[in-house]
Amino acid sequence: MVCKSQLGSTTAKMTFKVGRHEILIRGQPTEVLSLGQSLNESPENIILIIPGNPGLASFYIDFMQTIYSSLKETHSIWAISHAGHCHTSHISAWPGNNNVYNLEEQINHKIAFIQDHIPQQAKVTLIGHSIGCQIILRLLQYFDSKSEVTIVKSFLLFPTVERLRNTPNGQRFWPMLCYLRWLVIFLTACLYVLPVKVREKMLLWFFKGRQVPDCSIQATIQLFQPKVMQNVLWMAYHELLQVHEADTEAIDKHKDKIVLYYGAMDGWCPRIYRDELKLKVEGVNAILCEDGYQHAFVLEYSEPMGQKIVEWVRS
Repeated sequence: MVCKSQLGSTTAKMTFKVGRHEILIRGQPTEVLSLGQSLNESPENIILIIPGNPGLASFYIDFMQTIYSSLKETHSIWAISHAGHCHTSHISAWPGNNNVYNLEEQINHKIAFIQDHIPQQAKVTLIGHSIGCQIILRLLQYFDSKSEVTIVKSFLLFPTVERLRNTPNGQRFWPMLCYLRWLVIFLTACLYVLPVKVREKMLLWFFKGRQVPDCSIQATIQLFQPKVMQNVLWMAYHELLQVHEADTEAIDKHKDKIVLYYGAMDGWCPRIYRDELKLKVEGVNAILCEDGYQHAFVLEYSEPMGQKIVEWVRS
């Protein structure tokens, strides 16, 4: 089941139209954004973006535009939102027991999407951000012995693939995720009843002085929906519960087609994790960012991060 609409470009120099698809993946409400050939076509080369958390594909629109235009439209760019992380016509805005997904269910959601919507002849490049990197490692293991999909490269950006609860941010957020989730959802509901213009002004004030693209502003507005916030927090809670040791077996097995990109000062994946991974997995391509990009790169660094992806795709 697919509902398609068009989203305009977010900057004057990027004129490509982004297709927006509302689909049900085995009953799970999902948003997919596309540039180039879309879900009902059969592209030969696909770059699939799996987001972090919050997992709204619209955070990545400027990132998608940069990659698509710089690769001269040779690849179709798709970005899939996490199930329940954005508003669709299939889901209520209000919290409840239905349509709530943990980390394991989000992994299965991506497996199902690839099985149901990626053409078998396509060559797929995966881009993961934050917890999206952990999902990609699971995808590599799952599809390793299957002929359903050909994954040619995987780029793991600011990868939260190990010891999440031990990180500075993990320790900071654990009490809230463990004990105060419903308080945050209640406060979100209070803000949700405000007019959209008021919420937009609140965000513009919050991001004042930063060059945050409009696509990120619009994506953040969706976080005011209590149901979306419920899914964001529930997934984050399970991330801290479940992500322990890095899957060095998967990384070692696929290291020739994996790039891991770590931030120099990242509260979710400290640089020591990168140093230790290089000792555990000989020859792994684990790069340390020297450009000052932040973990939430989509807020200010979509274009330069997109250019790095283009260099890696071409190499």
